[in-house]
Amino acid sequence: MNQFTRFIITVIIALSLSLFISSATAKVDYALYGELLERYVDEHGIAYQEWSRNEVDLRHLDSILAAWAQVDVAALSKAEQKAFYINLYNAAMLQVVFKHYPLKSVKHIGLIPFSIFKKDFIHQSGRKLSLDDVEKGILLKAFADPRIHFAVNCASESCPPLRAEPFLGSKLEAQLEEQTRLFAESDRAFRKNEAGRYAFSELFKWYDDDFPGEHPALYLNQYRSEPLSVSQTFDWVSYDWSLNAVR
Repeated sequence: MNQFTRFIITVIIALSLSLFISSATAKVDYALYGELLERYVDEHGIAYQEWSRNEVDLRHLDSILAAWAQVDVAALSKAEQKAFYINLYNAAMLQVVFKHYPLKSVKHIGLIPFSIFKKDFIHQSGRKLSLDDVEKGILLKAFADPRIHFAVNCASESCPPLRAEPFLGSKLEAQLEEQTRLFAESDRAFRKNEAGRYAFSELFKWYDDDFPGEHPALYLNQYRSEPLSVSQTFDWVSYDWSLNAVR
């Protein structure tokens, strides 16, 4: 074996090792986060009171976010990046609730109503991000997927419920489809008001550019077993910002 051949083999081995290390370090560990969600989250809400009494699990949540702060997101696949930022938003929201618990609504955190959504407190890859940065500046801007609205959770009653498992790149499509279907079939998305008129979640008003057409039913009907009229006039369901705690 001549010197040039040995050099080529050495380069190939080094590149292969580099790719292996990069692939290994790019994976995000969601195991502990998944255990916490399974323990404290269900279809009725989040067991904040029970969770707040468990100092170990509170520290676990902090350690999860500290670990995620070091994740090299650029090394992840697009699906994994999308899943990561959804999980980051939801975990950071949980963390900020516990830092101010007990509380009646996240809208009252800070001197100005809703200011918590604009506060830079999430550490990631040397940056400090706000909840709005993660949702609007990264997720919606980079992926332009309206289903994201039904995956991120704002810790409030009218918000689409927090999923009781982490989002994973390997099954993200199925998870987002299920989240959207569950929301579309719920009275959070649609109900008839006292006058018998259609009323839809204000999410469709605030983010109307993200949804096709001028009528919310046009989007929801893709996920509903019983389609709604797309010609009937409608009102908005007043958003309930009270904490989405288990009753």
